[in-house]
Amino acid sequence: MSTVIELPTKVVKRPVALVEPTWPRWLGFVWVVLCALALLEGLHELTGFGSHELLDNWLHVVVIAASGALCLLRAWQEPRGRAAWAAFGAALAAWAFGDVLWAALYDGDPDPPYPSVGDVFWLAWYPLVAFAIGALIRTRIEGFELHRWLDGLALVLIVIIPGFVFVLDPVAEKAHEGTLATIVDFSYPILDVVLLGALLGVYGVLAWRPGRMWLVLGLGLACITISDIISAVQQERGEISGDFMVSWTVGALLVAYAAWLSHTHHEVDVFGWRAIALAVAAQALAAAIQIYGLFGEIGESERVVTLAILAIATTQIIMSRPRKPEDEEPD
Repeated sequence: MSTVIELPTKVVKRPVALVEPTWPRWLGFVWVVLCALALLEGLHELTGFGSHELLDNWLHVVVIAASGALCLLRAWQEPRGRAAWAAFGAALAAWAFGDVLWAALYDGDPDPPYPSVGDVFWLAWYPLVAFAIGALIRTRIEGFELHRWLDGLALVLIVIIPGFVFVLDPVAEKAHEGTLATIVDFSYPILDVVLLGALLGVYGVLAWRPGRMWLVLGLGLACITISDIISAVQQERGEISGDFMVSWTVGALLVAYAAWLSHTHHEVDVFGWRAIALAVAAQALAAAIQIYGLFGEIGESERVVTLAILAIATTQIIMSRPRKPEDEEPD
């Protein structure tokens, strides 16, 4: 009779979803040229030198269109992430085409229509980017855990609340151009905050170790969000200045650059305060909103988000309750 001895094995957590991009030799030169063009646009905004039509319109469009082309090239080179980077490329192409239409039809018009045909293509950015982020999640992240998803959702809500308080409510109070114009103007900051919050939620899912690709992508979306918020407020005030357009340009470049970065995600265990930080922060924010409501008025949107945060916290408590081991025999 033989005896089989089972030796303990050590489980090593290996990096997953590793993608090493292959850079063409000419790509470095392209990055240098595009960064120089963005710098030139920024200097124009600061100093006012150069042609307005050339630098504010066409240079801006060239950089965004080139960024879209770089995303499409990355999609062609990487079959695994093809859908994601193709969607980012299509989003940037739609954005650039909207800029071309605006410059061709309304540049120099003292009273251009709002919304315009360009808004159709600018708004197409949001569903395409949302699809792209979802495609990146499916191809880059393995082994999602529900509690990390809930942490990410809580972070999305934390980001949305300041968006309601500091962006949407002030714009709503100053809206004066009719229902359709107000809806379009609202759409940009609302969708920007949702997209940015969703991407930050991915960071929570990745245990706050997202890697360079996700970080650069988030920075790019943040630059775009800042410009969109400023533009929305200026639009409702009737004070469109064209400043901060370079932030859009830089954001587009960062999105394209993220497409060419390698991504390695290590599965990690989260313990201590890091495991509950988001849940505690979300509940503290919900409590602060209700305390503020005792002394001032808060909008219905903030109350709805507060209820959602409390629902998430309740779900997390249920999920984290102690459980009886399955192999433990009953007394």
